[in-house]
Amino acid sequence: MTTAPPASDPRSPEPAAPLVTAAEIRAHLRDSPQPVFYLSRSATNLVGLDRWVGGFHYVTLSDSWDGAHPRSFTPTNIPAIEPRGNVNVANWLLGNDQVQAYIASRTPAGYRPQIVLAMFDETSERLCAQLGYDLIMPSVALRTRLDSKIVTTQLGDEAGAASVPNLLTTITGWEDLRAQAEQAGLGERLVIQLAYGDSGRTTYFVASKTDFDRIANEIVGPRIKAMRHIEHLPLAAEAVITRAGTVVGPVLREITGHPELTAYRGGWSGSEMYPGLVDDGTRHRIGSLIERFCGRLAEEGYRGILEVSILLDTDTGEVYLGELNPRISGSSAHSNLTPGDTTPPLFAYHLLEYSGREFSLDLDAIRAEREAALAGQEWSTLVIQYPGPHVDRIVASPGTGRYRIIDGAAGLVFVDAERDWQGLADGEDAFWFRAIGDGDICGPGVDAGMLVIRARAQEEHYALTPLVKRLIPAVQSAYRGERIGTITRYWRAGVRVLREKLGR
Repeated sequence: MTTAPPASDPRSPEPAAPLVTAAEIRAHLRDSPQPVFYLSRSATNLVGLDRWVGGFHYVTLSDSWDGAHPRSFTPTNIPAIEPRGNVNVANWLLGNDQVQAYIASRTPAGYRPQIVLAMFDETSERLCAQLGYDLIMPSVALRTRLDSKIVTTQLGDEAGAASVPNLLTTITGWEDLRAQAEQAGLGERLVIQLAYGDSGRTTYFVASKTDFDRIANEIVGPRIKAMRHIEHLPLAAEAVITRAGTVVGPVLREITGHPELTAYRGGWSGSEMYPGLVDDGTRHRIGSLIERFCGRLAEEGYRGILEVSILLDTDTGEVYLGELNPRISGSSAHSNLTPGDTTPPLFAYHLLEYSGREFSLDLDAIRAEREAALAGQEWSTLVIQYPGPHVDRIVASPGTGRYRIIDGAAGLVFVDAERDWQGLADGEDAFWFRAIGDGDICGPGVDAGMLVIRARAQEEHYALTPLVKRLIPAVQSAYRGERIGTITRYWRAGVRVLREKLGR
């Protein structure tokens, strides 16, 4: 179970006064001795939180900063066959003796360590409980239930946050699907989703029996969501549900389905924001829909960070609820942009919710301040994959830091090993945050890191911009690997599977 620390300094007999003003909240986040540890393969999604939260630490499997960050820790006893998968990485880190020692050494007397995880399971919850850590995330059971696209649609309907016209149903075959779709008025072109899974892998586009036959084994039998196909703008926004209301992050345009970035049709590869993405009226309608939906989630007991995808019908202007990601998401890099020195990153409100302190929020003022701080700015985050084509041990990789964008094939020139991208001044700079570095084992499709630029990534018609098309291979070409032989590769895979089954 997730728990919150005491509502006051444990060494003080008097309860702490509620936090009322924005300045008080900022000061509390900065000065509180409460330690918070983010455990992940890399720190990508929450980079920059340490600027605002005095007790925030990164504990990662891969050190993106090469030892230069004072509040980042990577254990030295990582096995030759390293854990794979976000959940396995989190559980391995939780069980690691060096990680436990690091956490203990940075936890003041009278405090319990707070743990932040993007992906976790029941084992993670059990480990945290056994170690005396507070996992300050919604429970696995709640996240799993809400993560269902079926449940999301149902709760959205109850909250007045409608999805694209759809059926929640089961089908026996092509004729059954067509009969149900015709009765519901969904049209000839359908989008079909399974209850669980990444949208790029469990979302199917069906306009003919040929389309259906290719995926029949996946969608016949289980409960599915069958939607009308619409021409839409794919948008997303993160939000934080607190006892004082919901704080909504910036509206983002998703970067999906580009073969230069992902092998999956509809697969997510980043986000962008820019002036004119949506008009003020649409932005407010999106914010209102998210707030209504989050109010319903709060009734289910959800607290903290989540991401909501939004579909904007480009023919009618209608705003629809898409999917729910009840976790830290890829959008977090944008949500935690903090231009100026008065606008906290969105995830700071998650930490505030789990701080144990009483507080109030002026949601209108927070919204206005965030919109003003980001007005007129262009930002894009691009998740770039290792190009392969083989499974390699990395022997050279581009370091984390600021780069200068230049003309020509090289594309990027290293400038400075900065810790995060908040200081990017203009469109001539870029920031590369490395997730895979020297010595790591990497193959095609593995995320190598995130590139951040102060420019748009996509044209109006969804094609990547010429700049981005040039920068992707520039990053990938900076990686060099030595191929791992087939026998070694399969031996490693077999040992890893066996170890994970044994829980070691």
